[in-house]
Order: sequence, then C-alpha cells, then structure tokens
Amino acid sequence: MSARFTPKDIHPSIFDAMHELSASQMSGHGDPKAAQAYSKFTNIWFAEYWKGIMLWLLGLIPVFAGTAIVADNVGGKAGKVLSFFLLFAIWIAFGVAGYQKNKNLMTWEELSALRPGLDLDVHQALYVECLQYVEETKVLDEAQKISWRTVLFNALDQALILTRLSEEMQHSSGSKNHAENMAEINRIEALGNQTSDPIAKSAYEDSLRMAKDRLSKWDSLAVQAERTEAHLELTKQTFLKTRDTLKGMSLQNQQTVQIDLEPLRSNLCRVEADAHEIQRAIEELRQV
Repeated sequence: MSARFTPKDIHPSIFDAMHELSASQMSGHGDPKAAQAYSKFTNIWFAEYWKGIMLWLLGLIPVFAGTAIVADNVGGKAGKVLSFFLLFAIWIAFGVAGYQKNKNLMTWEELSALRPGLDLDVHQALYVECLQYVEETKVLDEAQKISWRTVLFNALDQALILTRLSEEMQHSSGSKNHAENMAEINRIEALGNQTSDPIAKSAYEDSLRMAKDRLSKWDSLAVQAERTEAHLELTKQTFLKTRDTLKGMSLQNQQTVQIDLEPLRSNLCRVEADAHEIQRAIEELRQV
C-alpha cells in the first residue's frame, strides 16, 4: 500500500485545492482538463479503498438481519421500522466516520493524478514539483525526505503568508499609488489657495494635513509592498533553484542534502523576519 500523507506532511493548501476540485466535479462544474485529472484520481482512490468500501456495503446485511430479528422478538410494524432506521443510521455513521478519517489522507499517486487539474499559484506549483523529486529520488533515505518536506512546507507557508499580506496591502490602499495621492494633495492645496473665506481656508488646511499624513502612511506601505514582492520573488527563485538541485541530484545519483538545504533555510529565515514587520505596517495603516 502506498504511503499516505496528511496536512502535516504536505501543505494543507494543497489539500484545500484537492477538496475544491472534488467539490467542483461533484457539482458538475470544471473544465475538461480538471475532469480528466479527477477521473484518473478516482480510479487510483478506488483501487486504494475498494476493500473498505465493499466491507462497508456488506454492513447492510446485519442492518436487514438485525431488523428481522427485532421484528421476530418484539413484533409490530412500529418496532420493525424503528429498528431498521436505528441500524441504518449506525451504518451511515460508520460510512461518514470512514470518509472523514480518509478525507485528509493522500498518496503521492493521488496527488500526481490530480495535479494537472488543481488550481495552484506559482509557489504551490513549484512546491509540488519539488516534492515530486523528493519522493521519487532514490538517493534520499526516509529521514532525509522528511527534512526536505519540512523545509519545503515552511517555505510555501511563508510564501502564502506574504501573498495574503500583499493582497491586504492592495485592498487597504484602495489601489492608490503615490502619484494619485499627490494629485489629491495638490487639488486640496489649490482649493485652499483659491478661497478667501477664513473658515473655508481653515477647513482646507485641516484636510491638507490629513491628506499629507495619509500620503506618508501610503508611502511607508509602498516600501513594505516592494519588500513583500521582493521576498515573494526570492521564494520563487529559491524554489526553482531547489527544484533544479533535486532534479540534478537524482540524475547524477549524488547525495548533497546537507549543503543544498542551506539556501532554502537561509532564505526562509529572511522571509519570516520581514513578514512580521510587514504585518505591523498593515496594522498601522488600518488605524489611519
């Protein structure tokens, strides 16, 4: 039987993508490519679990047998109906429990089958590609594979955090840039210069101060946004280098694990440190 991975082994976002694909196919939606991938996955999944499914279906026999026994001993139509629904509910409960137990289990063969139909971003796609070389290589033992999976898991986790922060910054800024904010300041300043009414001028001056304060916040956020994009690019390039390293290691049958893990670990530490700083910048922006 193939090894089965959980969301602790393979990043939960991959499981989420798998569940989304399954849900779309069950509802009759999705493109032909996704349907083809899901069909291949279903064949592999059934080959893994058909014995359990057949055992569960055979559970219908004691449901009907138990209903007959109750009817013979208790008698009455009401007792027969009640016993049937009770035993049937227990049978369903076993089925649901079995499904929930295996819902977050995935073999590498299942992931490979689903992969063409999964909706993954560039970092998730590279993560899965790196995992493929880790799982398929013959030069790594199981302990080394676990080390690679752990570091790759953490790298994807930080990439997804940075992606979320980037989206939050875009949303918080309302898609405004420095030029747009400066145009607004110039407009308010011109209105203030045109008026001769002291009360109106005072109101424009207050508006101008608030607009300039917002501009300073937006500019600070722009720096963080640039840093986020730079770290996302760093993560992407690290994944690419890692993929090439793993691919080359498999082709050349060389075992250079301890050396090759270091760039990934080093870049991950840099990304983690800046992610906290970016989060603080967003919280300050929300208070504007």
